[in-house]
Amino acid sequence: MSPPPEKAGLYVHFPFCRRKCPYCHFASVPLPDGGFAAWREGLDREAALRSGLGLEFDTLYVGGGTPSLLGPADISELLELLGRHFRLSVREFTLEANPASETGPETLAGWSQAGVTRLSVGVQAFDDRTLEILGREYAAAAAESFLRRARAAGFRSVGLDLMVGVPGETPASLERTLEAVERTSPDHVSLYLLENVEGLPFETVLKNNPVDEDRAADAFELAAAGLRRLGFERYEISNFARPGHACLHNLKYWRYEPFLGLGPSAASHVGPERWSNIEDVGRWVAALRDGTGPRAEGVALDPARNFREALVSGLRLVGGIDLADFRARFGVDLRAWFAPEIAAFERDGLIIIEQDILRIPEDKLLVSNRVLAAFV
Repeated sequence: MSPPPEKAGLYVHFPFCRRKCPYCHFASVPLPDGGFAAWREGLDREAALRSGLGLEFDTLYVGGGTPSLLGPADISELLELLGRHFRLSVREFTLEANPASETGPETLAGWSQAGVTRLSVGVQAFDDRTLEILGREYAAAAAESFLRRARAAGFRSVGLDLMVGVPGETPASLERTLEAVERTSPDHVSLYLLENVEGLPFETVLKNNPVDEDRAADAFELAAAGLRRLGFERYEISNFARPGHACLHNLKYWRYEPFLGLGPSAASHVGPERWSNIEDVGRWVAALRDGTGPRAEGVALDPARNFREALVSGLRLVGGIDLADFRARFGVDLRAWFAPEIAAFERDGLIIIEQDILRIPEDKLLVSNRVLAAFV
Protein backbone atom coordinates (compact mmCIF):
# COMPACT_ATOMS: atom_id res chain seq x y z
CA MET A 1 0.00 0.00 0.00
CA SER A 2 1.40 3.39 -0.99
CA PRO A 3 1.69 6.08 1.70
CA PRO A 4 -1.00 8.80 1.75
CA PRO A 5 -0.20 12.03 -0.08
CA GLU A 6 1.73 14.52 2.03
CA LYS A 7 -0.46 17.44 3.06
CA ALA A 8 0.97 20.73 1.90
CA GLY A 9 0.11 24.39 1.52
CA LEU A 10 -1.12 25.86 -1.76
CA TYR A 11 -0.39 29.51 -2.57
CA VAL A 12 -1.99 31.32 -5.52
CA HIS A 13 -0.57 34.67 -6.56
CA PHE A 14 -3.03 37.27 -7.88
CA PRO A 15 -0.72 39.86 -9.46
CA PHE A 16 -3.14 42.75 -10.05
CA CYS A 17 -3.94 45.95 -8.14
CA ARG A 18 -6.00 49.02 -8.88
CA ARG A 19 -2.84 51.01 -8.14
CA LYS A 20 0.54 49.92 -6.82
CA CYS A 21 1.47 51.38 -3.43
CA PRO A 22 4.77 53.32 -3.47
CA TYR A 23 6.41 51.13 -0.78
CA CYS A 24 5.28 47.73 -2.15
CA HIS A 25 8.04 45.35 -3.24
CA PHE A 26 5.74 42.45 -4.09
CA ALA A 27 5.10 41.42 -7.70
CA SER A 28 2.02 43.34 -8.80
CA VAL A 29 0.84 45.38 -11.77
CA PRO A 30 -2.26 47.48 -12.54
CA LEU A 31 -5.31 45.42 -13.47
CA PRO A 32 -5.45 45.34 -17.29
CA ASP A 33 -8.52 46.56 -19.18
CA GLY A 34 -9.17 43.03 -20.36
CA GLY A 35 -9.45 41.69 -16.80
CA PHE A 36 -7.72 38.57 -15.60
CA ALA A 37 -8.83 35.88 -18.06
CA ALA A 38 -5.22 35.24 -19.16
CA TRP A 39 -4.15 34.85 -15.52
CA ARG A 40 -6.91 32.29 -14.96
CA GLU A 41 -5.82 30.40 -18.10
CA GLY A 42 -2.25 30.38 -16.81
CA LEU A 43 -3.36 29.01 -13.44
CA ASP A 44 -5.26 26.20 -15.15
CA ARG A 45 -2.21 25.28 -17.23
CA GLU A 46 0.21 25.48 -14.30
CA ALA A 47 -2.09 23.46 -12.03
CA ALA A 48 -2.29 20.76 -14.71
CA LEU A 49 1.50 20.81 -14.96
CA ARG A 50 1.90 20.31 -11.18
CA SER A 51 -0.93 17.84 -10.68
CA GLY A 52 1.42 14.87 -10.66
CA LEU A 53 3.34 15.93 -7.55
CA GLY A 54 1.22 13.68 -5.33
CA LEU A 55 0.33 16.36 -2.80
CA GLU A 56 -2.87 16.94 -0.88
CA PHE A 57 -3.47 20.53 0.21
CA ASP A 58 -5.05 21.46 3.53
CA THR A 59 -4.31 25.20 3.39
CA LEU A 60 -4.94 27.64 0.56
CA TYR A 61 -3.68 31.22 0.51
CA VAL A 62 -4.55 33.71 -2.23
CA GLY A 63 -2.17 36.67 -2.01
CA GLY A 64 -1.17 39.54 -4.21
CA GLY A 65 -1.54 42.09 -5.47
CA THR A 66 -5.11 42.75 -4.39
CA PRO A 67 -7.01 39.45 -4.43
CA SER A 68 -10.10 41.20 -3.08
CA LEU A 69 -10.65 42.35 -6.68
CA LEU A 70 -11.97 38.80 -7.13
CA GLY A 71 -15.71 38.50 -6.52
CA PRO A 72 -17.43 35.54 -4.83
CA ALA A 73 -18.13 33.91 -8.20
CA ASP A 74 -14.43 34.24 -9.10
CA ILE A 75 -13.49 32.54 -5.82
CA SER A 76 -15.88 29.69 -6.53
CA GLU A 77 -14.41 29.31 -10.03
CA LEU A 78 -10.88 29.31 -8.59
CA LEU A 79 -11.74 26.51 -6.17
CA GLU A 80 -13.36 24.53 -8.97
CA LEU A 81 -10.25 24.99 -11.13
CA LEU A 82 -7.92 23.85 -8.34
CA GLY A 83 -10.18 20.93 -7.47
CA ARG A 84 -9.92 19.60 -11.03
CA HIS A 85 -6.17 19.15 -10.65
CA PHE A 86 -5.44 18.61 -6.96
CA ARG A 87 -6.68 16.81 -3.90
CA LEU A 88 -8.07 19.51 -1.61
CA SER A 89 -8.97 19.03 2.04
CA VAL A 90 -8.78 22.72 2.88
CA ARG A 91 -9.23 23.63 6.53
CA GLU A 92 -7.92 27.19 6.14
CA PHE A 93 -8.51 29.38 3.07
CA THR A 94 -6.98 32.85 3.37
CA LEU A 95 -7.85 35.74 1.06
CA GLU A 96 -5.89 38.99 1.24
CA ALA A 97 -8.08 42.10 1.10
CA ASN A 98 -7.57 45.83 0.69
CA PRO A 99 -9.81 48.01 2.86
CA ALA A 100 -9.84 50.58 0.05
CA SER A 101 -12.05 48.19 -1.90
CA GLU A 102 -15.66 49.32 -1.88
CA THR A 103 -16.72 45.96 -0.60
CA GLY A 104 -20.26 45.64 0.63
CA PRO A 105 -21.69 43.07 3.05
CA GLU A 106 -22.93 40.94 0.15
CA THR A 107 -19.43 40.49 -1.28
CA LEU A 108 -17.90 39.75 2.12
CA ALA A 109 -20.60 37.21 2.90
CA GLY A 110 -20.21 35.79 -0.62
CA TRP A 111 -16.49 35.18 -0.06
CA SER A 112 -17.29 33.37 3.17
CA GLN A 113 -20.00 31.27 1.54
CA ALA A 114 -17.65 30.43 -1.34
CA GLY A 115 -15.19 28.88 1.10
CA VAL A 116 -12.89 31.63 2.41
CA THR A 117 -12.34 31.00 6.12
CA ARG A 118 -9.72 33.65 6.87
CA LEU A 119 -9.55 37.26 5.69
CA SER A 120 -6.21 39.09 5.90
CA VAL A 121 -6.71 42.85 5.59
CA GLY A 122 -3.82 45.14 4.60
CA VAL A 123 -4.67 48.08 6.88
CA GLN A 124 -1.07 49.25 7.69
CA ALA A 125 -2.23 51.93 10.17
CA PHE A 126 -5.30 53.48 11.76
CA ASP A 127 -3.83 56.97 11.62
CA ASP A 128 -4.79 59.25 8.73
CA ARG A 129 -1.44 61.03 8.52
CA THR A 130 0.46 57.73 8.41
CA LEU A 131 -1.87 56.38 5.73
CA GLU A 132 -1.34 59.53 3.67
CA ILE A 133 2.45 59.19 3.90
CA LEU A 134 2.19 55.55 2.80
CA GLY A 135 0.07 56.53 -0.19
CA ARG A 136 -2.95 54.53 0.91
CA GLU A 137 -6.27 55.59 -0.63
CA TYR A 138 -8.53 55.35 2.41
CA ALA A 139 -8.95 56.95 5.80
CA ALA A 140 -8.64 55.17 9.12
CA ALA A 141 -12.41 55.31 9.63
CA ALA A 142 -12.97 53.51 6.32
CA ALA A 143 -10.58 50.73 7.37
CA GLU A 144 -12.45 50.34 10.65
CA SER A 145 -15.75 50.16 8.80
CA PHE A 146 -14.36 47.48 6.47
CA LEU A 147 -13.21 45.38 9.43
CA ARG A 148 -16.57 45.68 11.17
CA ARG A 149 -18.29 44.43 8.01
CA ALA A 150 -15.75 41.62 7.74
CA ARG A 151 -16.38 40.57 11.34
CA ALA A 152 -20.08 40.27 10.59
CA ALA A 153 -19.59 38.21 7.42
CA GLY A 154 -18.95 34.83 9.02
CA PHE A 155 -15.22 34.29 8.55
CA ARG A 156 -13.56 32.00 11.06
CA SER A 157 -10.66 34.48 11.41
CA VAL A 158 -10.13 38.11 10.48
CA GLY A 159 -6.56 39.41 10.54
CA LEU A 160 -4.83 42.64 9.62
CA ASP A 161 -1.38 43.92 8.70
CA LEU A 162 0.19 46.89 10.46
CA MET A 163 3.38 48.75 9.57
CA VAL A 164 5.72 50.71 11.84
CA GLY A 165 8.85 52.73 11.20
CA VAL A 166 7.00 55.10 8.86
CA PRO A 167 8.24 58.70 8.47
CA GLY A 168 6.30 61.04 10.74
CA GLU A 169 5.16 58.25 13.05
CA THR A 170 4.77 59.22 16.71
CA PRO A 171 3.84 57.41 19.92
CA ALA A 172 0.46 59.15 19.66
CA SER A 173 -0.18 57.84 16.14
CA LEU A 174 0.78 54.34 17.26
CA GLU A 175 -1.59 54.63 20.18
CA ARG A 176 -4.44 55.61 17.83
CA THR A 177 -3.71 52.49 15.80
CA LEU A 178 -3.73 50.27 18.89
CA GLU A 179 -6.99 51.82 20.08
CA ALA A 180 -8.55 50.95 16.72
CA VAL A 181 -7.22 47.40 16.99
CA GLU A 182 -8.98 47.14 20.33
CA ARG A 183 -12.24 48.48 18.84
CA THR A 184 -12.19 46.20 15.78
CA SER A 185 -11.03 43.11 17.70
CA PRO A 186 -9.23 41.14 14.96
CA ASP A 187 -8.07 37.57 15.55
CA HIS A 188 -4.59 38.05 14.10
CA VAL A 189 -2.13 40.92 13.57
CA SER A 190 1.01 40.90 11.42
CA LEU A 191 3.35 43.70 12.48
CA TYR A 192 6.06 44.77 10.05
CA LEU A 193 8.85 47.32 9.89
CA LEU A 194 8.86 49.46 6.76
CA GLU A 195 11.83 48.15 4.76
CA ASN A 196 13.00 46.83 1.37
CA VAL A 197 12.04 50.00 -0.49
CA GLU A 198 15.26 50.26 -2.53
CA GLY A 199 14.40 51.15 -6.12
CA LEU A 200 10.76 51.91 -5.26
CA PRO A 201 9.06 55.33 -5.29
CA PHE A 202 9.03 55.33 -1.48
CA GLU A 203 12.82 55.33 -1.38
CA THR A 204 12.73 59.06 -2.14
CA VAL A 205 10.30 59.64 0.73
CA LEU A 206 12.66 57.92 3.14
CA LYS A 207 15.68 59.84 1.84
CA ASN A 208 13.86 63.12 2.46
CA ASN A 209 12.40 61.95 5.79
CA PRO A 210 14.85 59.39 7.20
CA VAL A 211 13.72 57.11 10.03
CA ASP A 212 16.23 56.30 12.74
CA GLU A 213 16.62 52.52 13.04
CA ASP A 214 16.59 52.58 16.83
CA ARG A 215 13.40 54.65 16.88
CA ALA A 216 11.78 52.26 14.41
CA ALA A 217 12.76 49.31 16.62
CA ASP A 218 11.34 51.14 19.65
CA ALA A 219 8.09 51.70 17.74
CA PHE A 220 7.90 48.00 16.92
CA GLU A 221 8.40 47.01 20.55
CA LEU A 222 5.85 49.60 21.69
CA ALA A 223 3.29 48.20 19.26
CA ALA A 224 4.16 44.60 20.22
CA ALA A 225 3.67 45.41 23.90
CA GLY A 226 0.32 47.00 23.09
CA LEU A 227 -0.80 43.89 21.21
CA ARG A 228 0.16 41.71 24.16
CA ARG A 229 -1.94 43.92 26.44
CA LEU A 230 -4.88 43.35 24.09
CA GLY A 231 -4.59 39.59 24.45
CA PHE A 232 -2.52 38.67 21.39
CA GLU A 233 0.18 36.03 21.67
CA ARG A 234 3.31 36.47 19.61
CA TYR A 235 4.11 33.24 17.79
CA GLU A 236 6.59 34.44 15.13
CA ILE A 237 8.89 37.43 14.72
CA SER A 238 6.19 39.58 13.11
CA ASN A 239 2.97 37.69 13.89
CA PHE A 240 0.53 37.85 16.80
CA ALA A 241 -2.69 35.90 17.24
CA ARG A 242 -5.43 35.17 19.67
CA PRO A 243 -5.42 31.53 20.82
CA GLY A 244 -6.37 29.22 17.95
CA HIS A 245 -5.94 31.83 15.21
CA ALA A 246 -2.30 31.48 14.10
CA CYS A 247 -2.05 31.34 10.31
CA LEU A 248 -1.83 27.63 9.47
CA HIS A 249 -0.58 28.30 5.95
CA ASN A 250 2.30 30.53 6.99
CA LEU A 251 3.24 28.07 9.73
CA LYS A 252 4.07 25.63 6.94
CA TYR A 253 6.81 27.99 5.76
CA TRP A 254 8.34 28.37 9.21
CA ARG A 255 8.05 24.65 9.97
CA TYR A 256 9.70 23.87 6.64
CA GLU A 257 6.76 21.87 5.34
CA PRO A 258 5.98 21.48 1.62
CA PHE A 259 4.14 24.20 -0.28
CA LEU A 260 3.31 24.81 -3.91
CA GLY A 261 2.99 28.26 -5.43
CA LEU A 262 0.97 28.96 -8.57
CA GLY A 263 1.02 32.20 -10.54
CA PRO A 264 3.63 34.75 -11.61
CA SER A 265 6.48 35.14 -9.07
CA ALA A 266 5.07 32.39 -6.82
CA ALA A 267 7.60 30.26 -4.91
CA SER A 268 7.45 26.53 -4.15
CA HIS A 269 9.25 24.03 -1.94
CA VAL A 270 8.42 20.40 -2.69
CA GLY A 271 10.74 17.55 -1.76
CA PRO A 272 14.43 18.32 -2.28
CA GLU A 273 13.81 21.37 -4.47
CA ARG A 274 12.81 25.01 -4.27
CA TRP A 275 11.84 27.12 -7.26
CA SER A 276 10.17 30.41 -8.18
CA ASN A 277 8.14 31.41 -11.20
CA ILE A 278 8.63 34.05 -13.85
CA GLU A 279 7.46 37.37 -12.41
CA ASP A 280 6.12 39.07 -15.55
CA VAL A 281 2.49 38.06 -16.08
CA GLY A 282 2.67 37.99 -19.88
CA ARG A 283 5.90 35.98 -19.97
CA TRP A 284 4.54 33.54 -17.35
CA VAL A 285 1.41 32.90 -19.42
CA ALA A 286 3.43 32.60 -22.66
CA ALA A 287 5.81 30.07 -21.08
CA LEU A 288 2.86 27.91 -20.04
CA ARG A 289 1.28 28.15 -23.49
CA ASP A 290 4.42 27.18 -25.40
CA GLY A 291 5.43 24.43 -22.97
CA THR A 292 8.77 25.89 -21.86
CA GLY A 293 7.52 26.05 -18.26
CA PRO A 294 6.96 28.93 -15.84
CA ARG A 295 10.07 28.55 -13.68
CA ALA A 296 12.49 31.45 -13.40
CA GLU A 297 15.00 29.69 -11.14
CA GLY A 298 15.35 26.59 -9.00
CA VAL A 299 17.58 25.29 -6.21
CA ALA A 300 18.36 21.63 -5.49
CA LEU A 301 18.48 21.12 -1.72
CA ASP A 302 21.23 18.80 -0.55
CA PRO A 303 20.85 17.42 3.01
CA ALA A 304 23.08 20.09 4.58
CA ARG A 305 21.26 22.98 2.94
CA ASN A 306 17.93 21.36 3.77
CA PHE A 307 18.50 21.17 7.52
CA ARG A 308 20.16 24.60 7.70
CA GLU A 309 17.15 26.22 6.02
CA ALA A 310 14.80 24.33 8.35
CA LEU A 311 16.80 25.58 11.35
CA VAL A 312 16.71 29.20 10.23
CA SER A 313 12.99 29.04 9.46
CA GLY A 314 12.12 27.35 12.74
CA LEU A 315 14.03 29.86 14.86
CA ARG A 316 11.66 32.57 13.63
CA LEU A 317 8.99 30.95 15.79
CA VAL A 318 8.63 32.04 19.40
CA GLY A 319 8.25 28.37 20.34
CA GLY A 320 11.57 27.55 18.70
CA ILE A 321 12.70 24.08 17.60
CA ASP A 322 12.22 20.75 19.34
CA LEU A 323 15.72 19.29 19.13
CA ALA A 324 14.56 15.66 19.34
CA ASP A 325 12.02 16.17 16.55
CA PHE A 326 14.65 17.91 14.44
CA ARG A 327 17.09 15.06 14.97
CA ALA A 328 14.45 12.49 13.99
CA ARG A 329 13.48 14.45 10.87
CA PHE A 330 16.91 15.45 9.53
CA GLY A 331 19.32 13.09 11.29
CA VAL A 332 21.23 16.04 12.75
CA ASP A 333 22.06 16.77 16.39
CA LEU A 334 22.05 20.58 16.33
CA ARG A 335 23.78 20.89 19.69
CA ALA A 336 26.72 18.86 18.40
CA TRP A 337 26.79 20.30 14.86
CA PHE A 338 26.72 23.95 15.99
CA ALA A 339 28.28 23.57 19.45
CA PRO A 340 30.58 26.67 19.31
CA GLU A 341 27.91 28.94 17.81
CA ILE A 342 25.21 27.86 20.25
CA ALA A 343 27.55 28.22 23.23
CA ALA A 344 28.50 31.77 22.17
CA PHE A 345 24.89 32.81 21.61
CA GLU A 346 23.87 31.31 24.96
CA ARG A 347 26.55 33.40 26.70
CA ASP A 348 25.21 36.52 24.96
CA GLY A 349 21.61 35.70 25.85
CA LEU A 350 20.62 35.37 22.18
CA ILE A 351 19.69 31.69 22.37
CA ILE A 352 18.07 29.57 25.07
CA ILE A 353 17.86 25.78 25.36
CA GLU A 354 15.19 24.63 27.80
CA GLN A 355 13.63 21.15 27.96
CA ASP A 356 15.27 20.23 24.65
CA ILE A 357 13.79 23.30 22.91
CA LEU A 358 16.15 25.65 21.06
CA ARG A 359 14.77 29.17 20.72
CA ILE A 360 15.60 32.84 20.50
CA PRO A 361 14.25 34.81 23.49
CA GLU A 362 11.22 36.85 22.51
CA ASP A 363 12.89 40.13 23.46
CA LYS A 364 15.75 39.33 21.05
CA LEU A 365 13.65 38.33 18.03
CA LEU A 366 13.91 41.75 16.42
CA VAL A 367 17.71 41.41 16.32
CA SER A 368 17.64 37.73 15.38
CA ASN A 369 19.45 38.21 12.05
CA ARG A 370 22.81 37.92 13.83
CA VAL A 371 21.81 34.47 15.07
CA LEU A 372 20.14 33.29 11.88
CA ALA A 373 23.08 34.37 9.70
CA ALA A 374 25.41 32.08 11.67
CA PHE A 375 23.39 29.01 10.68
CA VAL A 376 22.92 29.65 6.97
